[in-house]
Amino acid sequence: MENNNNNEKDIIQNQNHHIVTYSRKRKQLESQVIFAQSQLNPNVSDSSKLGLFFITRTFTYDISHIPDSLLLEILSRLPLKSIFKFKCVCKHWQTLISQPSFHRFYFNSINASSNLVSWRILYRYVYVSKFKDVLDRFRPENYNSSKFSVLFMSSFEEQQQSDQFKVLGVSNGLVLCGLLGPLIYYVCDPVTRQWVTLPRGRDTSPNRHPIFFGEGFVSKINEDGLLTSYTVVRVELLNTATSYLNLETFSSDTGKWIDYRLPCVKPIALLKRGAGPISFNGILHWFVYEHGMVAFDPNNKEPKSCRIIPFPEDRDVESEYKYDGLYRLCDECQGKLRFFEVAPEACSFYCFSLWDMKDYEKGEWVNEFKVTRCDLTSSDPELKSWLMKATFLPLSFHPFNLDIVFLRCVELACIVSYSIQNKRLDVACKPIGVVDDLSWRVVVPFMIPRWPTPVPIPPVPKKVVRPKVAHRHRQYRIYTRF
Repeated sequence: MENNNNNEKDIIQNQNHHIVTYSRKRKQLESQVIFAQSQLNPNVSDSSKLGLFFITRTFTYDISHIPDSLLLEILSRLPLKSIFKFKCVCKHWQTLISQPSFHRFYFNSINASSNLVSWRILYRYVYVSKFKDVLDRFRPENYNSSKFSVLFMSSFEEQQQSDQFKVLGVSNGLVLCGLLGPLIYYVCDPVTRQWVTLPRGRDTSPNRHPIFFGEGFVSKINEDGLLTSYTVVRVELLNTATSYLNLETFSSDTGKWIDYRLPCVKPIALLKRGAGPISFNGILHWFVYEHGMVAFDPNNKEPKSCRIIPFPEDRDVESEYKYDGLYRLCDECQGKLRFFEVAPEACSFYCFSLWDMKDYEKGEWVNEFKVTRCDLTSSDPELKSWLMKATFLPLSFHPFNLDIVFLRCVELACIVSYSIQNKRLDVACKPIGVVDDLSWRVVVPFMIPRWPTPVPIPPVPKKVVRPKVAHRHRQYRIYTRF
């Protein structure tokens, strides 16, 4: 009995000790809250402050009781970055946000229509030691500003000591990069920072090692706006004109490279200093000497030939040959194939000219305008003083505005925007880094995807491994591995 009484006394003393300790901590916390509230609002009484404190400390709500319809309405009004963070709240939220129906609902909502797609002009060359560093340069924080800019992703010092990566093409938010030297291709999504390394291509002849360049990149999206597959195409560089177009294609659906030898109606010579092909309606177009462009449709499963598409006949052919096409710009813009030309000499009568493709099947162009330097205006005093003598180089069409073309002003070392309707030039930005070689050949417009999707991972094709042949029996055994 004495032991039991002693145990009870010990328990009571311990409880009293915990109660006293809790009371002290509570008083300390109360005093801290009251002091903090008094600093914010001296007119509120201590009892009100203390009541507010206990309400905030004791109020809870089970988020699993929120109906999906209400949860969708809440999430659709949040920034995209926050939505992807909320995938980690629970499995139900992750499943809800990952559904294609939520993607459609988000961009059809009222607030999503105000979320303008951000875009930049990327400098193609990146000098870093490994491909992960390329993704670091692509970080959304680097080009998250609402202001337009040309993003130079390497410094002059890095060019002397690092490997050379090149942005070869962009399509629906995905970027095709290549490591120059030991040629390795990478496909990545800069937003999700996911990438895949493509397998090496195969030689078309065992006795000849072709040199491929002019890589093209196209991708497919489904009815929900989600990316499903991509195709990489590269052409063989030949030193002379030929009546064939030799190329290789890689599909993320098959994981294989396939080579083609397509006949052309005329001998063609690819433009060696081009920036790669342009994509129009999923068809890739490479610039060629004399004839304009040669087109190849990678979505055609059984291509029989390639197609020649001429440039506008009334363009300045003489300066095109003289400057190797440096003062022209041909690309897709808002579903239109456009050809923009700048006069290289200030004394030329016409300064800017623009053509739109009227009939793609017939290869017919229509001239939209030709303006002289006297027609140009500017609200910038310094730029206005240079309008009659400045040298302009075309860079890119505005991907969402048919009225705007971006150019480089050589004398002022800046990027200017030209309004086709108002014939006005404005300073768009001061580019980062050296701009001596800035032209359409070394830049590419890139639209940051509004809804990042995983990069499709190609399947690993079966490989046929042939072991050494036995001299005595000459038997072959074929092994397959995955």
